[in-house]
Amino acid sequence: MIIIDNIGNLKECKVWLNESPLEKFEVSNTLSSLVKHSHSVTRNNQSIAVELFVAPRYYAFLGVEYIYKKTKDIEIIVNVAKKEGRIITDSLALPSDNVNLGISDEYAQTILNTSLKVCKNLSNIPSGVLIFNVGAHSDYGSNQVIFSKVTSILMRLFDNDQSKIEITELKSIIQNELNKPLTDI
Repeated sequence: MIIIDNIGNLKECKVWLNESPLEKFEVSNTLSSLVKHSHSVTRNNQSIAVELFVAPRYYAFLGVEYIYKKTKDIEIIVNVAKKEGRIITDSLALPSDNVNLGISDEYAQTILNTSLKVCKNLSNIPSGVLIFNVGAHSDYGSNQVIFSKVTSILMRLFDNDQSKIEITELKSIIQNELNKPLTDI
């Protein structure tokens, strides 16, 4: 886990590269879409997870796993959790806010739409499968806006080769995204 500090007033972020911060949740259904591109970039399988808290109470936890396939497209899949997820006690959310394991149906479409929008503007997206399979949301602090923002951060981190990314570059990507208005990706 990498703790990203000094990213702005009342903003906290944790990043996991190629490690699983939460156990997998029980999936009730999936959303998916295919993005075609003209070139096939080869990349090793990888995973990224980001936990984000932006005051006064915005909270999101989202992770993605990439699996290489030799094709000319990338399939984006969002796993949606069953309604009742386990409560997570160790999180960046406010202590008064319950954090539930899983990607809720409420945020799944936002995650898919944002990833498709950002993906079309990135240059190094490899072919294969991108699965949003780690997540948590809070009862009061989570909403579509913060899940759109954390998805945008994940996609921009995914656009970089994790084996070569420096902490300063990681921090810069996150800061650039957080400095945009919350509704801007």
